Amino acid sequence: YKRRKINTEKLDKIEYVSKHNKLTSKTIDILIPTIGRKSYLQDVLKNLASQTHLPTNVIIIEQNPNENSISELDFLNEDWPFKIKHHFTHQSGACNARNIGLELLESDFVFMADDDIVFENNLLENAISIFEKMNLDVFLVSCHLKSQVFPVELPKQFAVFGAGHAFVKSSCLKDLSFNTSYEFGFGEDNDFGMHLRNKGFDTYYISE
Repeated sequence: YKRRKINTEKLDKIEYVSKHNKLTSKTIDILIPTIGRKSYLQDVLKNLASQTHLPTNVIIIEQNPNENSISELDFLNEDWPFKIKHHFTHQSGACNARNIGLELLESDFVFMADDDIVFENNLLENAISIFEKMNLDVFLVSCHLKSQVFPVELPKQFAVFGAGHAFVKSSCLKDLSFNTSYEFGFGEDNDFGMHLRNKGFDTYYISE
């Protein structure tokens, strides 16, 4: 059943008309934990600054376990077209960092992103459009290496959650956090995704 090949050529020509109300607010925050990735993170911020739909806040949780260290992200003081919320901590770990970031969310939507991703300048605009047209609560976008090519598919339910390329309605994240028992290991994303499902929010995958 899962291996069925569906010819979508005719379906693609059908104009989608949503029965849901238009979004009254399209604000979106970006949540990025980072550690020792200065140049990559700067590229991500430049990418966000060129978006056709700008984020409201970019939340950066910078980690450096060296007790004598200070922030190396000097470019955060530059003039950006969005507000940067910067939190520096000596406690390393993606679970802890993302939990700190979740407490700083303000917008209706959030893009949970890695600190080294590359994307086109209409990513956020397209994501908001997907929220509006498909009425989804949580979805992942295709994220892969330059050398990888993934086929374009119809949107589908997805078995796993990935905190490095996920778009989520902020209201879904109320009272949720990443289990720090998984810190420095594997499984925190799957665990977080299961908590979302237990609250009734399904995860979808958008291949483009």
